[in-house]
Amino acid sequence: MIEKVFNVLDYGAVADGSTLNSVAVQAAVDACAEAGGGIVSFPTGDFVLSTVFLKSNVTVRIEKGARILGSLDFYDYAPQEAIDYPAYQDQSHTYFDCSMFVGRDCDNIAICGEGDIDMRSVWDEDNVRDIVHRGPKCIALKNCNNVEISGIGIFHVTDLAVYFAGCENVDIHGLRMIVYIDGISPDNCKNVKIYDCDIETGDDGIVFKSSYTLNKIGVCRDIKVWNCRIRSRCNAVKFGTETNGGFYDIDIRDLDIRDVRITALCVESVDGAIIDGLTFENIRIRNAGTAFFVHVGQRMRGPEGREVGYIRNVRFENIVADGPYVPHTIIPWNYIHYVNKDYIQYPWDFNSQHKIGVQCTSNACGLADRPLENITFKNIKLTVEGGIAEWNPVVPDVIPPYPEVYVYGKVLPAKAIFFRHVNGLTLENFVVETYHPDAREDFVFENVNDLHIV
Repeated sequence: MIEKVFNVLDYGAVADGSTLNSVAVQAAVDACAEAGGGIVSFPTGDFVLSTVFLKSNVTVRIEKGARILGSLDFYDYAPQEAIDYPAYQDQSHTYFDCSMFVGRDCDNIAICGEGDIDMRSVWDEDNVRDIVHRGPKCIALKNCNNVEISGIGIFHVTDLAVYFAGCENVDIHGLRMIVYIDGISPDNCKNVKIYDCDIETGDDGIVFKSSYTLNKIGVCRDIKVWNCRIRSRCNAVKFGTETNGGFYDIDIRDLDIRDVRITALCVESVDGAIIDGLTFENIRIRNAGTAFFVHVGQRMRGPEGREVGYIRNVRFENIVADGPYVPHTIIPWNYIHYVNKDYIQYPWDFNSQHKIGVQCTSNACGLADRPLENITFKNIKLTVEGGIAEWNPVVPDVIPPYPEVYVYGKVLPAKAIFFRHVNGLTLENFVVETYHPDAREDFVFENVNDLHIV
């Protein structure tokens, strides 16, 4: 069956790089949906756009040579919608309408092609949404099924670039992305595939959420990520920080991670989430502030009555992480850095209170009554900066509620990984090297039971 094509030019769109085409493009999408579905096509040219609402059975195809340019007027985009339920999560994960492409309760939708979307760095200059000047998202989907996002370039987005919550059967591949905030963000989604993507972000690269944005507790489940390249000014792959529900059966492999300010691989449960069944395999990490952060905390931002969460059955295998740890050029990570044209980053310059040039220690820590369970590191080679001769041997029990790898302190008693409150830990063929002599042990274990070092 040949799908019917709805060319946006036939609905009044103008490819001149200056005319706002939102009304025309919405008309093409509506006509396509009313006809039972098909393809809304952007041919070669520059199309300025603000907000368009997607419909079921509609594919948006951005042809080779076509560019969709975000309107430079923030007020052209739809305002954020009203909600009638508690918003425990960040505002970026609460509202969907202030975006370029919005999908709600849609089935069989796609945004694909060989062209580009350039949001052109439009920020909320007046901060009317009170989200630290974040502007519109690029793609925001809620409760959608059978979704494909593929082939396109996505650039200069000032809020979450590709955010989808409560969605099932999502296929994301072949994206080229340079964006200021998070790159690809599944939130309480099931049966998701993310592969063959090139991602550079000012915030987190691929970041999994399990928030309360659906007005209920949900989970991320059955997700596979492979063959992606990630550069990130914060964390490359992250579970959290929104962690009300849980994450189950997620497989991440064959990644090339480099130039990361904070941490390459983060697993966090701080709002009650159960995390069970994560695999990280065949991953190359270069020039990252730290390699690993596995953390149970008790921020507990969510509905009352939730219990502190658990992290179980997490496996890291065939991972090489090293330097050299050097400054690099990368996209800014928020409005202030954008205004100041801050494109230079040192890998572990977390903020002004941390001394540049001292690498933070990876750590994997549960709580005394919520220990990590069944954690495995197999075939790991970790080369750290080293150079530490003195350190505070006492690691605090009371930590800040927001999780980041430095919550226990920047320099910990171990030079590779500090472990605390773990039941079931296996280290198999874990090689640690340093660029500079370091007096600390490779690993330090506090309240670790059932330890196996092979």
